[in-house]
Amino acid sequence: MKLWNIISMLLALASYGNAQSSSSKLTYVLDYNSLNLSSIIHHMDVDRYLYNFQILISTDTGLITTNGNNIWALTPSMDIHGFAQINATHVVLIDGRHHCLRMLDRVTSHIVVLAGTCGTPGYSDGLIGTGKFHNPNSVVVDTRNSGQVLVTDSANNALRSVSISTGEVRTVIDSGFELPQGLLWAGDHLLVTNNVYISSVRWLDNGTVVNYIVAFSRPGDVYGTTDESKVRRSSNLVRLREKMFLVDDTGSRKLKLVDFNEGRVKPFCIYQEDDCTTNSSALPIPAIKAPMLKVGDETIYVALATSVYKLKGESSESGFPVECPDSGNATIYIIPGRRKLTFSLDNGLTIDLSEGHYTLPKDDGPLLCKEHFNVMKSPIVRRLSFKSVYEVRCNLLEYDSDTRIVLRNTLLHRRSQLLTACGEDCTMSNNMMPFSECTDGQLTVYWPTDVMFPIDVHQPPTELVNRLEQRIEAIDSMINMEIFILYHSPPVIAAAKGPNNKAVQVTLYSACANNRKSYDVERDVCV
Repeated sequence: MKLWNIISMLLALASYGNAQSSSSKLTYVLDYNSLNLSSIIHHMDVDRYLYNFQILISTDTGLITTNGNNIWALTPSMDIHGFAQINATHVVLIDGRHHCLRMLDRVTSHIVVLAGTCGTPGYSDGLIGTGKFHNPNSVVVDTRNSGQVLVTDSANNALRSVSISTGEVRTVIDSGFELPQGLLWAGDHLLVTNNVYISSVRWLDNGTVVNYIVAFSRPGDVYGTTDESKVRRSSNLVRLREKMFLVDDTGSRKLKLVDFNEGRVKPFCIYQEDDCTTNSSALPIPAIKAPMLKVGDETIYVALATSVYKLKGESSESGFPVECPDSGNATIYIIPGRRKLTFSLDNGLTIDLSEGHYTLPKDDGPLLCKEHFNVMKSPIVRRLSFKSVYEVRCNLLEYDSDTRIVLRNTLLHRRSQLLTACGEDCTMSNNMMPFSECTDGQLTVYWPTDVMFPIDVHQPPTELVNRLEQRIEAIDSMINMEIFILYHSPPVIAAAKGPNNKAVQVTLYSACANNRKSYDVERDVCV
């Protein structure tokens, strides 16, 4: 299989029609970087699971993914007419040869029957084994209800819905179609290519579903207004701009521009030197369908039989992939005290990850890239703590057992007050009691909580600090955070005010997760 044969020819493409209308002027360059396969291509989409920009392609021999340099087969040999990615890991497949829908799990590569009666064409609603299709062609996720997909049932001239959770097939509407094939959402309505015309399916507020013709009407090769123009056979369309679409007229071996802004259908010109060509002599439009895929604002991929061609906008970069940024191998630490890390995906869902190496999809503007990272336990535990500092002669603290008992009881009393200050944000630790360190006439007291952070967190969250400080200030007896030290003169000592002019500081106390190691404050490491 030979990939991306570079032919030294650049063809400028531009749609023309009404020269007075700037909205109709589109300029592309046809990059003859052709991806050549050995199978007929049915459908293309940006791969939402595994690519650094990769394209997912269904063919008459299975589903593949490619980055332009390598090709990976994702399914056994089967004729996949179309597919829809319902999320980053699951793909609905149309098994055209067996007239049913299947579900592919990209993580396990497991494929199960989703809907229909595989091997038996027909026309009926119902669950797996009861519901039937006859030549299902295209499938899209229902933007009104993400729990179902919509399918063109070509031989039955109907639009069907399938529940992703139950596999139940229902008929949405079975009027106004003629061999329906391609599907494309355009706002709140669904555009459908119907052999020789394009129709629009709309869901009215009263629950009624309507389907009416919006472009073309009879077979032929005619440009003009949307109701006067004609195509000989159409199966796919792609949105170029607002209310402007590129449609394949494979019966006439052309691509045509449908401009709903002006209500006209225009030629899509392929310029070879100074001559405008609108037939297959410049771009080999096949007699079968020509799947199209738009990526970003400037790039269109067109599948012609077994090859893929790239139409580049004037400002787009050359080459097949739009490269994702290199994410490297970041390290994410599990919060101390927990066994797993809760990771938020770009689709809003969360997953729990144990220690290990992971590769997950990540949104990066117009692309969905891969993010590589390691999950590991934090070697340093940073515990949310309350801290106060006192000016005191250190030798007095160990004067006798009574001195130690009085100080301990004083700190425990303050601990119970700080528990009130915690509110819903924390609880005073049961594993670590209040402790103190005294050097050079300064007594530093820590009251640990049960809230812990990993090594990569160096300061407690600002919003958390603000809430805790407000609660402390609301308790009059804690404004100066006095403690009682026996034999000290005077015995009641107020805490020194910190940088924020507060007697109680909200801080993180760092220690090694491995008790056999010591924490080096200067280097922030465990040795």
